[in-house]
Amino acid sequence: MVKEKRTLGMGEIFGYGFGGMFMYGFQLCVTGYFLMYFMTDIAGFPTGLAATLNTAIQVIKMVTMMFSGAIIDFVNFKSGKYRTWTLIAGIGLGIFFPLSFVYFDMSVAAYAVIFIIIYTIHTIFYNVGWTAMRALMGKMSHNGPDLIALNVAAQVGGTASSVVYGYIGPVLLGISLWANTKQVYACVSAIFGVMIILGAILIYKMGAKYDNTAADPTKAAPKQERIGLIQMIRSLRGPMIPYFFSYSFGAAQQGFFSTLLVYYTTYVLNDADAAAVALSVTSLAALVGSFVVPPICRRFKKKSVYLTVQGSSAVLYIALALFGRTAFTFIAIRALISFISSAGAILQSAICNDIGDHIEMQGEPAPRAFLQGLAGATNRVGMVISSAVGAFGLAAIGYVAGMTFDADMVNKLIALIAVGPAIVCAIAFVIMLFYRVDENAVAEYNRKKYATEA
Repeated sequence: MVKEKRTLGMGEIFGYGFGGMFMYGFQLCVTGYFLMYFMTDIAGFPTGLAATLNTAIQVIKMVTMMFSGAIIDFVNFKSGKYRTWTLIAGIGLGIFFPLSFVYFDMSVAAYAVIFIIIYTIHTIFYNVGWTAMRALMGKMSHNGPDLIALNVAAQVGGTASSVVYGYIGPVLLGISLWANTKQVYACVSAIFGVMIILGAILIYKMGAKYDNTAADPTKAAPKQERIGLIQMIRSLRGPMIPYFFSYSFGAAQQGFFSTLLVYYTTYVLNDADAAAVALSVTSLAALVGSFVVPPICRRFKKKSVYLTVQGSSAVLYIALALFGRTAFTFIAIRALISFISSAGAILQSAICNDIGDHIEMQGEPAPRAFLQGLAGATNRVGMVISSAVGAFGLAAIGYVAGMTFDADMVNKLIALIAVGPAIVCAIAFVIMLFYRVDENAVAEYNRKKYATEA
């Protein structure tokens, strides 16, 4: 078999990664690590209400992500399907993301309604943009190395944004806190909102070469590119079933960490600044891990790598429960988990793309954007599982803002942030054992397809 070589230039690969970094990386840092804290300690929502809203948000994210791919596959633009959707969604996200963190001085009930409406709009723009950007990978890639390179670039962009945020985030928050305003998160989010729009423009410009129907008269009209509902429904079978549920449970581990990190560092480690350090170190570990994935994937099958990730993570979370009571051991073990887990995150779109190829090999059209939307939805399902357990777990153990933690409360919080992730990683491992796609056959299929197109 002829060894494939990457066809994309480094400028295109890094441009894709940096575009994703500006569009989604910083936004995820704010919403992932401070949303629950914002609702309880800034907005002033009771813990039970905040837990309910947090769970509702995760459900909304999950549902809208599932439909985002269908919207993209059905609606086309002459300027290019995926890159145009990325631009539209980026502008909307850049506006509604900071609006989600604006503090309104009104009754709790009225504020909760306004908050969930704004956050829902924010979520729709995010999901459509994320799915369009991931689907653009298929337009840009000509072989396996191209696809892995773009996935690595996306992962590197995301983790790099976390590292950068670990340094500039506290500074921006500190300035806002010094100003003594409850709009602290809105001010910080507004700065990142501008970055989101700039990232969307970068992706739109960069994708013109690969996703611009109007500029290429040899392509079919946009109306003929639409994927019907029947094709979408037919894709929900075979390998997509174990893939969807395994990645959903696998994604749940991150939800426990992000939802409970600030509480854990504040009340268990008694070091609130450790949250920023943990974020930076774990993100750096994931960044380093990203560069290990391509050579590993050249030696081992994607499924084997993914199973190793989930099994190792389950063991390390048990170690975290036993030894993670100091800032050093907590951050060190969590960094090792991030290093290992980076492979699973990078392979998410690549494995989903294999499923699309598998469908085409059966002689059926593959709804690529729809499949990528479902792949993204696994992250949302995981967040629903973990955020619900984590947030309602806080209420169940009796957490009240500003309370003093005794030994019993410490043990309960450790169980939430460590034992819970270990369980979901083990479940993800077992489910993925039932995934069946011949990766060698897929590689041969792509080699022949792109050789014919060339």
